[in-house]
Amino acid sequence: MRLFKINIWRHWPLPIVYCLLPIASYSQAPSVQTTADKNSILIGEQVKVTVKANFRPGLYNIHWLALPDSIPHFEVVEIGKADTTTFKDNSKAIEQTIIFTSFDSGKWVIPSFPVNFDPLVDDTTLNLVTDPVPVTVMYSPPDSTNQLRDIKPIMDVTITDYIWYYIGAGVLLLLVIVYFIWRYLKNKKQQPATVFASKLSPYDEAMEELKKLDQYNLQDAAEIKAYHSRLSEIFKRYLGRKENKNLGDRTTSELLIQVKENDLSTENVSILAIALRCSDAVKFAKYLPTMIESAESKEKIKETISLMEQTIKPLNH
Repeated sequence: MRLFKINIWRHWPLPIVYCLLPIASYSQAPSVQTTADKNSILIGEQVKVTVKANFRPGLYNIHWLALPDSIPHFEVVEIGKADTTTFKDNSKAIEQTIIFTSFDSGKWVIPSFPVNFDPLVDDTTLNLVTDPVPVTVMYSPPDSTNQLRDIKPIMDVTITDYIWYYIGAGVLLLLVIVYFIWRYLKNKKQQPATVFASKLSPYDEAMEELKKLDQYNLQDAAEIKAYHSRLSEIFKRYLGRKENKNLGDRTTSELLIQVKENDLSTENVSILAIALRCSDAVKFAKYLPTMIESAESKEKIKETISLMEQTIKPLNH
Protein backbone atom coordinates (compact mmCIF):
# COMPACT_ATOMS: atom_id res chain seq x y z
CA MET A 1 0.00 0.00 0.00
CA ARG A 2 1.42 3.35 -1.10
CA LEU A 3 0.91 6.42 0.99
CA PHE A 4 0.53 9.91 -0.51
CA LYS A 5 1.97 12.91 1.23
CA ILE A 6 0.02 16.13 1.02
CA ASN A 7 1.89 19.43 1.17
CA ILE A 8 -0.37 21.63 3.28
CA TRP A 9 1.86 24.66 3.10
CA ARG A 10 1.82 24.59 -0.68
CA HIS A 11 -2.01 25.10 -0.83
CA TRP A 12 -2.53 27.32 2.19
CA PRO A 13 -3.46 30.56 0.22
CA LEU A 14 -6.54 29.01 -1.42
CA PRO A 15 -8.84 29.04 1.62
CA ILE A 16 -7.92 32.65 2.30
CA VAL A 17 -8.74 33.64 -1.26
CA TYR A 18 -12.12 31.91 -1.09
CA CYS A 19 -12.85 33.70 2.15
CA LEU A 20 -11.98 37.10 0.70
CA LEU A 21 -14.12 36.70 -2.45
CA PRO A 22 -17.39 37.69 -0.75
CA ILE A 23 -15.65 40.74 0.71
CA ALA A 24 -14.30 41.73 -2.71
CA SER A 25 -17.67 41.14 -4.32
CA TYR A 26 -19.36 43.20 -1.63
CA SER A 27 -16.90 46.05 -2.15
CA GLN A 28 -17.86 46.07 -5.84
CA ALA A 29 -21.63 46.01 -5.21
CA PRO A 30 -23.54 48.47 -7.42
CA SER A 31 -25.27 51.50 -5.98
CA VAL A 32 -28.04 53.84 -7.11
CA GLN A 33 -28.32 57.51 -6.15
CA THR A 34 -31.29 59.81 -6.70
CA THR A 35 -31.18 63.62 -6.55
CA ALA A 36 -33.74 66.35 -7.31
CA ASP A 37 -33.03 70.00 -8.07
CA LYS A 38 -36.01 71.12 -5.96
CA ASN A 39 -38.66 69.72 -3.67
CA SER A 40 -41.19 72.53 -3.96
CA ILE A 41 -42.67 73.87 -7.20
CA LEU A 42 -45.53 76.04 -8.38
CA ILE A 43 -48.24 74.45 -10.46
CA GLY A 44 -46.85 73.85 -13.96
CA GLU A 45 -43.21 74.27 -12.94
CA GLN A 46 -40.66 71.54 -13.59
CA VAL A 47 -38.49 69.45 -11.32
CA LYS A 48 -35.41 67.59 -12.53
CA VAL A 49 -34.72 64.16 -11.04
CA THR A 50 -31.27 62.67 -11.71
CA VAL A 51 -30.63 58.95 -11.28
CA LYS A 52 -27.03 57.72 -11.15
CA ALA A 53 -25.87 54.10 -10.86
CA ASN A 54 -22.28 52.89 -10.19
CA PHE A 55 -21.26 49.30 -11.03
CA ARG A 56 -18.54 47.04 -12.37
CA PRO A 57 -19.31 46.03 -15.97
CA GLY A 58 -17.25 42.85 -15.62
CA LEU A 59 -19.32 41.69 -12.65
CA TYR A 60 -22.85 42.83 -13.54
CA ASN A 61 -25.18 43.39 -16.42
CA ILE A 62 -27.51 46.30 -15.74
CA HIS A 63 -31.20 46.56 -16.63
CA TRP A 64 -31.80 50.30 -16.58
CA LEU A 65 -34.91 51.87 -15.15
CA ALA A 66 -38.14 51.89 -17.12
CA LEU A 67 -40.85 54.45 -16.33
CA PRO A 68 -44.51 53.40 -16.11
CA ASP A 69 -47.05 54.76 -18.55
CA SER A 70 -48.53 57.09 -15.94
CA ILE A 71 -47.42 58.45 -12.57
CA PRO A 72 -50.07 59.71 -10.13
CA HIS A 73 -50.13 63.54 -9.84
CA PHE A 74 -47.12 63.95 -12.19
CA GLU A 75 -46.47 64.17 -15.90
CA VAL A 76 -43.20 63.36 -17.62
CA VAL A 77 -42.02 66.37 -19.63
CA GLU A 78 -38.74 65.00 -20.95
CA ILE A 79 -36.61 61.88 -20.55
CA GLY A 80 -32.96 62.72 -21.02
CA LYS A 81 -30.36 60.50 -22.61
CA ALA A 82 -28.67 57.91 -20.37
CA ASP A 83 -24.96 58.88 -20.35
CA THR A 84 -22.31 56.31 -19.44
CA THR A 85 -18.99 57.29 -17.83
CA THR A 86 -15.98 54.94 -17.44
CA PHE A 87 -13.49 55.63 -14.62
CA LYS A 88 -9.80 54.74 -14.31
CA ASP A 89 -10.53 51.63 -12.21
CA ASN A 90 -12.77 50.35 -15.08
CA SER A 91 -15.91 50.97 -13.06
CA LYS A 92 -18.81 52.65 -14.83
CA ALA A 93 -21.56 55.06 -13.98
CA ILE A 94 -24.84 55.61 -15.80
CA GLU A 95 -26.62 58.91 -15.27
CA GLN A 96 -29.99 60.03 -16.60
CA THR A 97 -32.15 63.11 -15.92
CA ILE A 98 -35.93 63.00 -16.05
CA ILE A 99 -38.05 66.19 -15.97
CA PHE A 100 -41.43 66.05 -14.24
CA THR A 101 -44.21 68.58 -13.76
CA SER A 102 -47.51 68.62 -11.90
CA PHE A 103 -50.80 70.45 -12.10
CA ASP A 104 -52.26 69.04 -8.86
CA SER A 105 -51.64 71.10 -5.76
CA GLY A 106 -50.60 69.17 -2.68
CA LYS A 107 -47.74 67.13 -1.26
CA TRP A 108 -46.90 64.24 -3.54
CA VAL A 109 -44.09 61.77 -4.01
CA ILE A 110 -42.37 60.74 -7.23
CA PRO A 111 -42.23 56.96 -6.69
CA SER A 112 -39.22 54.68 -6.85
CA PHE A 113 -38.20 52.99 -10.10
CA PRO A 114 -36.42 49.61 -10.27
CA VAL A 115 -32.83 49.23 -11.48
CA ASN A 116 -31.81 45.55 -11.73
CA PHE A 117 -28.29 44.08 -11.85
CA ASP A 118 -27.56 40.53 -13.04
CA PRO A 119 -24.28 39.18 -11.54
CA LEU A 120 -22.05 37.26 -13.92
CA VAL A 121 -20.68 34.91 -11.20
CA ASP A 122 -23.99 33.56 -9.91
CA ASP A 123 -27.71 33.58 -10.71
CA THR A 124 -28.86 35.95 -7.97
CA THR A 125 -30.27 39.19 -9.40
CA LEU A 126 -29.62 42.33 -7.42
CA ASN A 127 -32.78 44.46 -7.41
CA LEU A 128 -32.26 48.12 -6.50
CA VAL A 129 -34.70 51.02 -6.64
CA THR A 130 -34.36 54.77 -6.89
CA ASP A 131 -35.18 56.92 -3.90
CA PRO A 132 -38.68 58.40 -3.78
CA VAL A 133 -38.70 62.17 -4.24
CA PRO A 134 -41.20 64.22 -2.21
CA VAL A 135 -42.48 67.27 -4.05
CA THR A 136 -44.80 69.98 -2.79
CA VAL A 137 -46.96 71.48 -5.54
CA MET A 138 -48.60 74.80 -4.71
CA TYR A 139 -50.12 77.91 -6.19
CA SER A 140 -48.38 81.27 -6.25
CA PRO A 141 -47.97 82.53 -2.71
CA PRO A 142 -50.52 85.22 -1.77
CA ASP A 143 -49.49 88.76 -1.03
CA SER A 144 -48.75 88.84 2.68
CA THR A 145 -47.96 92.54 2.93
CA ASN A 146 -51.64 93.55 3.01
CA GLN A 147 -50.72 96.96 1.65
CA LEU A 148 -53.33 99.06 -0.09
CA ARG A 149 -52.41 100.17 -3.55
CA ASP A 150 -53.59 103.23 -5.41
CA ILE A 151 -56.38 102.73 -7.90
CA LYS A 152 -55.14 103.55 -11.36
CA PRO A 153 -57.10 106.27 -13.17
CA ILE A 154 -59.24 105.45 -16.17
CA MET A 155 -57.24 105.74 -19.36
CA ASP A 156 -58.76 107.34 -22.42
CA VAL A 157 -58.74 105.11 -25.47
CA THR A 158 -58.47 106.84 -28.83
CA ILE A 159 -60.42 105.11 -31.59
CA THR A 160 -59.58 106.19 -35.13
CA ASP A 161 -62.56 106.23 -37.46
CA TYR A 162 -61.49 105.13 -40.95
CA ILE A 163 -64.94 105.25 -42.52
CA TRP A 164 -64.21 108.41 -44.55
CA TYR A 165 -60.97 106.92 -45.83
CA TYR A 166 -62.91 103.93 -47.08
CA ILE A 167 -65.58 106.13 -48.65
CA GLY A 168 -62.96 108.29 -50.39
CA ALA A 169 -61.11 105.26 -51.73
CA GLY A 170 -64.36 103.74 -52.99
CA VAL A 171 -65.37 106.97 -54.78
CA LEU A 172 -61.92 107.30 -56.36
CA LEU A 173 -62.01 103.71 -57.57
CA LEU A 174 -65.49 104.23 -59.01
CA LEU A 175 -64.33 107.35 -60.90
CA VAL A 176 -61.39 105.46 -62.38
CA ILE A 177 -63.67 102.65 -63.55
CA VAL A 178 -66.14 105.12 -65.09
CA TYR A 179 -63.30 106.94 -66.87
CA PHE A 180 -61.95 103.78 -68.48
CA ILE A 181 -65.46 102.71 -69.55
CA TRP A 182 -66.02 106.13 -71.11
CA ARG A 183 -62.71 105.94 -72.96
CA TYR A 184 -63.51 102.47 -74.24
CA LEU A 185 -66.95 103.44 -75.52
CA LYS A 186 -65.60 106.62 -77.08
CA ASN A 187 -62.83 104.81 -78.96
CA LYS A 188 -65.25 102.13 -80.04
CA LYS A 189 -67.69 104.61 -81.55
CA GLN A 190 -65.00 106.76 -83.13
CA GLN A 191 -64.22 105.49 -86.66
CA PRO A 192 -61.46 107.00 -88.77
CA ALA A 193 -62.77 108.81 -91.83
CA THR A 194 -60.11 107.32 -94.07
CA VAL A 195 -56.84 105.46 -93.81
CA PHE A 196 -55.07 107.57 -96.41
CA ALA A 197 -55.33 111.27 -97.20
CA SER A 198 -54.81 112.30 -100.81
CA LYS A 199 -56.33 114.70 -103.30
CA LEU A 200 -56.01 112.16 -106.10
CA SER A 201 -58.03 109.02 -106.54
CA PRO A 202 -56.31 105.73 -105.73
CA TYR A 203 -55.93 104.90 -109.43
CA ASP A 204 -54.60 108.31 -110.47
CA GLU A 205 -52.18 108.39 -107.57
CA ALA A 206 -50.87 104.92 -108.46
CA MET A 207 -50.37 105.82 -112.14
CA GLU A 208 -48.54 109.02 -111.20
CA GLU A 209 -46.23 107.19 -108.79
CA LEU A 210 -45.49 104.51 -111.42
CA LYS A 211 -44.40 107.21 -113.87
CA LYS A 212 -41.93 108.52 -111.27
CA LEU A 213 -40.17 105.15 -111.33
CA ASP A 214 -38.82 105.98 -114.79
CA GLN A 215 -36.37 108.38 -113.09
CA TYR A 216 -34.50 105.52 -111.35
CA ASN A 217 -31.16 104.32 -112.72
CA LEU A 218 -31.68 100.60 -113.20
CA GLN A 219 -27.97 100.00 -113.67
CA ASP A 220 -27.16 101.03 -110.09
CA ALA A 221 -27.63 98.33 -107.43
CA ALA A 222 -28.91 100.73 -104.74
CA GLU A 223 -31.44 102.32 -107.07
CA ILE A 224 -32.60 98.94 -108.34
CA LYS A 225 -33.40 97.96 -104.76
CA ALA A 226 -35.21 101.26 -104.13
CA TYR A 227 -37.10 100.86 -107.46
CA HIS A 228 -38.56 97.47 -106.58
CA SER A 229 -39.25 98.45 -102.96
CA ARG A 230 -41.19 101.47 -104.18
CA LEU A 231 -42.99 99.33 -106.75
CA SER A 232 -44.49 97.02 -104.11
CA GLU A 233 -45.37 100.02 -101.90
CA ILE A 234 -47.34 101.62 -104.75
CA PHE A 235 -49.41 98.48 -105.20
CA LYS A 236 -50.04 98.09 -101.43
CA ARG A 237 -51.13 101.74 -101.16
CA TYR A 238 -53.46 101.44 -104.11
CA LEU A 239 -55.14 98.29 -102.81
CA GLY A 240 -55.29 99.70 -99.29
CA ARG A 241 -56.96 102.90 -100.46
CA LYS A 242 -59.51 100.94 -102.46
CA GLU A 243 -60.42 98.84 -99.42
CA ASN A 244 -59.72 101.56 -96.83
CA LYS A 245 -57.18 99.32 -95.03
CA ASN A 246 -53.57 99.78 -94.13
CA LEU A 247 -51.75 96.98 -95.97
CA GLY A 248 -48.23 98.27 -95.50
CA ASP A 249 -47.18 95.33 -93.30
CA ARG A 250 -48.75 92.61 -95.44
CA THR A 251 -46.54 89.97 -97.03
CA THR A 252 -46.71 89.00 -100.70
CA SER A 253 -48.69 85.87 -99.89
CA GLU A 254 -51.22 87.86 -97.87
CA LEU A 255 -51.57 90.41 -100.68
CA LEU A 256 -52.23 87.67 -103.24
CA ILE A 257 -54.94 86.21 -101.02
CA GLN A 258 -56.44 89.69 -100.71
CA VAL A 259 -56.41 90.12 -104.51
CA LYS A 260 -58.10 86.76 -105.13
CA GLU A 261 -61.06 87.96 -103.08
CA ASN A 262 -61.65 90.77 -105.62
CA ASP A 263 -62.71 88.53 -108.56
CA LEU A 264 -59.33 88.75 -110.32
CA SER A 265 -58.65 85.82 -112.65
CA THR A 266 -56.08 83.20 -111.73
CA GLU A 267 -53.91 84.21 -114.69
CA ASN A 268 -53.84 87.84 -113.62
CA VAL A 269 -53.06 86.83 -110.04
CA SER A 270 -50.11 84.77 -111.32
CA ILE A 271 -48.81 87.77 -113.31
CA LEU A 272 -49.01 89.95 -110.19
CA ALA A 273 -47.28 87.25 -108.11
CA ILE A 274 -44.28 87.22 -110.49
CA ALA A 275 -43.84 90.99 -110.17
CA LEU A 276 -44.20 91.07 -106.38
CA ARG A 277 -41.88 88.10 -105.81
CA CYS A 278 -39.27 89.67 -108.03
CA SER A 279 -39.37 92.74 -105.76
CA ASP A 280 -39.06 90.44 -102.71
CA ALA A 281 -36.00 88.78 -104.24
CA VAL A 282 -34.37 92.17 -104.74
CA LYS A 283 -35.14 93.34 -101.20
CA PHE A 284 -34.38 90.19 -99.24
CA ALA A 285 -32.17 87.99 -101.43
CA LYS A 286 -30.03 90.75 -102.96
CA TYR A 287 -31.12 89.68 -106.43
CA LEU A 288 -30.28 92.20 -109.22
CA PRO A 289 -32.68 91.85 -112.15
CA THR A 290 -31.94 93.23 -115.58
CA MET A 291 -33.46 96.46 -116.82
CA ILE A 292 -35.92 94.47 -118.91
CA GLU A 293 -37.07 92.43 -115.88
CA SER A 294 -37.54 95.57 -113.81
CA ALA A 295 -39.55 97.26 -116.56
CA GLU A 296 -41.69 94.13 -116.98
CA SER A 297 -42.42 94.07 -113.23
CA LYS A 298 -43.65 97.66 -113.40
CA GLU A 299 -45.88 96.90 -116.38
CA LYS A 300 -47.38 93.89 -114.63
CA ILE A 301 -48.20 95.99 -111.55
CA LYS A 302 -49.70 98.69 -113.78
CA GLU A 303 -51.79 96.15 -115.70
CA THR A 304 -53.06 94.57 -112.45
CA ILE A 305 -54.04 97.96 -111.04
CA SER A 306 -55.97 98.80 -114.23
CA LEU A 307 -57.84 95.50 -114.07
CA MET A 308 -58.64 95.92 -110.38
CA GLU A 309 -59.89 99.44 -110.98
CA GLN A 310 -62.68 97.89 -113.03
CA THR A 311 -63.54 95.12 -110.55
CA ILE A 312 -63.16 96.77 -107.11
CA LYS A 313 -65.94 99.13 -106.20
CA PRO A 314 -64.73 102.17 -104.25
CA LEU A 315 -65.88 102.53 -100.67
CA ASN A 316 -68.15 105.35 -99.69
CA HIS A 317 -66.32 107.75 -97.39
